[in-house]
Amino acid sequence: MTLMVDNMERLKGSITYLCGPIDNVEDDGVIWRKQIGEILSARYGMKILDPTDKPFKTHTLKYQEIGEEKISAHKLRAEGRFAELAEKFKGIVRADLRCVDLSDVLIAYLPKDVLMCGTIHEIVVSTESKKPTLLVVEGGRKNLSHWFWGIIPSEPHTENRSGWIFDSWDALFDYLDEINRADEDIMPEPKSSRWVMLDVGSR
Repeated sequence: MTLMVDNMERLKGSITYLCGPIDNVEDDGVIWRKQIGEILSARYGMKILDPTDKPFKTHTLKYQEIGEEKISAHKLRAEGRFAELAEKFKGIVRADLRCVDLSDVLIAYLPKDVLMCGTIHEIVVSTESKKPTLLVVEGGRKNLSHWFWGIIPSEPHTENRSGWIFDSWDALFDYLDEINRADEDIMPEPKSSRWVMLDVGSR
């Protein structure tokens, strides 16, 4: 295996999955993913996996869950057509977890007072896979569910972050700047050993 070693472009070409609620937010979680994905691509050269715009090949199923497909799912639930709903979401869950599996990094946005299920599942899968799992919390760390403090590396504590838990997007970008320019032997904590990104595109 070949690792990315350019200490000024450590994140270039890495694959990032943008995690966050879809079902219980008005815009299906599309807007923030588009905006943040564009920044990550332009600033670091990262490749984006977006569950609201799944990158599956044209000859496979699309596994869509926003727009009309979201309306359809809500209708199935309201009408009690649970077998159809289950069949539909087995594919969506499988597709989204496949994206988590393929990613080098997971970045999650956690808005306040929004019911989440798939987002939590994806975060757990990412942490169990020992991936960098970065949480941006609307309103700051004080609004984060207590459970996450037990599963996400949370040291060091600074003015705007605790480990991989961030008060804002700016705090996240400051940390990613550190990662991107870090010397190979002096990676910022926490869990510096988890920043393993394959340079597949160079082969």
